[in-house]
Amino acid sequence: MKRRHALIICHDFPPVGGIAVQRPLKFAKYLGEFGWKVTVLTADHVYSATPDPSLLDEIPGDVQIVRVTDVVSKQLARWSGRMVGDGSAPAQQPSAQARRPMWKRLAWGAWKWAQAHALIPDESVAWAMLAGFAARRIVRQRVIDCIYTTSGPQSTQLAGLIASAFSGTPWIADFRDPWTDNLHFHHRGWRASLERRLERTVFARASAIVTVTDGFWRLFAAKYPHRALDIHVIRNGVDEADFPPAPARRKGEEEPFTFFYGGILYPGRSADALFQAVHRLLQNGHITAQRFRIQFAGVLDYPGHHHHARLIRELGLEAVIEPLGYLPRRETLARMLAADATLLIGDQSAQAKDYVPGKLYEYLYAGRPILAMLREGEAADLVRREQAGIVVPPDHPDAIAQAMLHLMAHPVTERRTWNPAYSRRAQAQQLARLMDDVLAVQTEPTAWSSMSWDV
Repeated sequence: MKRRHALIICHDFPPVGGIAVQRPLKFAKYLGEFGWKVTVLTADHVYSATPDPSLLDEIPGDVQIVRVTDVVSKQLARWSGRMVGDGSAPAQQPSAQARRPMWKRLAWGAWKWAQAHALIPDESVAWAMLAGFAARRIVRQRVIDCIYTTSGPQSTQLAGLIASAFSGTPWIADFRDPWTDNLHFHHRGWRASLERRLERTVFARASAIVTVTDGFWRLFAAKYPHRALDIHVIRNGVDEADFPPAPARRKGEEEPFTFFYGGILYPGRSADALFQAVHRLLQNGHITAQRFRIQFAGVLDYPGHHHHARLIRELGLEAVIEPLGYLPRRETLARMLAADATLLIGDQSAQAKDYVPGKLYEYLYAGRPILAMLREGEAADLVRREQAGIVVPPDHPDAIAQAMLHLMAHPVTERRTWNPAYSRRAQAQQLARLMDDVLAVQTEPTAWSSMSWDV
């Protein structure tokens, strides 16, 4: 039987790294096992704080990659020196102390204006328009049976809308996060109205909608009740093959108890309370610098920002906190396995209750005790259901300090049992079945001329 052919459209894909690329990468890796050939349409010349060329080795040889230049991101990369292309190393980051010339400051001001007034829904919209028409050609030339788009950035869904509208090809729109109900969505007035209309159009025209948590499903089903039966949950998860063998745990008495954090921090997901908790433990003599470590792998502060680095200095935590920077994925996972406990820092917004950080699934597989600094919600429930660790509020230093002391007083030597329901291979099988179902019920394609944008 001839394999069907899927076109995956995503903005971020290796050599870009980070947790967000794992979903499209693993679908591309495993869909072939379930009867689907894959072509990936993605961006080139991407501005990224998390490059990881090692991920290119995971792409199967029969997966074709088509890259469309993101002209906006390319310009940002030139200004910042953080371009990620087709696998070459990123340029050196300019010194933070270097004063920008006048033309760059003016250009940066123009960029901020464009972000607010022209680049809608986000700075990837120019790429999405080009990608949409490139996808139309790919669909025709390679006989694509189904289009799958995954966002963010939300512009990616517009690429799918264009490609499906012109070709009549079934289209599955995957939302890793909500669009206009996103906890980071702060637009108002005409801009918010326009984005809500774009979102309604995507929900009206996609053959099926996918999202990653039950909370997002409830949100979308309540907002678009006429599409509730077409909305499906395929969670994030873990590819067991990514992990190296777990190290033997023969920790000496003099070795420090190590907490590990892998991921990205920003103002809404802050380590302030964690650092305050560590400071208090040191000041009160509950821990010593020789017996305690926190390793940070990822982005402690985005380029140009220094909040967490400054707080570490102000609190005198340089001896116990190790900023490792962004590491190749396999090294990050090795450190995760070797740690005595892992740290999960959630967003502090009340809306964070419906979010489950992708990193949580990796922590679950690593099997080390988790100190989860989370608002009550789906992620906190998952940690408790899997009996994976301790949940505390993300902004409560005393609770964090007590949880740290508990974990240090009760070290765990054995890995926790892994739940295979969170396997990336199983999730690729879910997507393959959904694409099969979409094709089975597909009716006559919708012509561009018959489409109504007043939805």
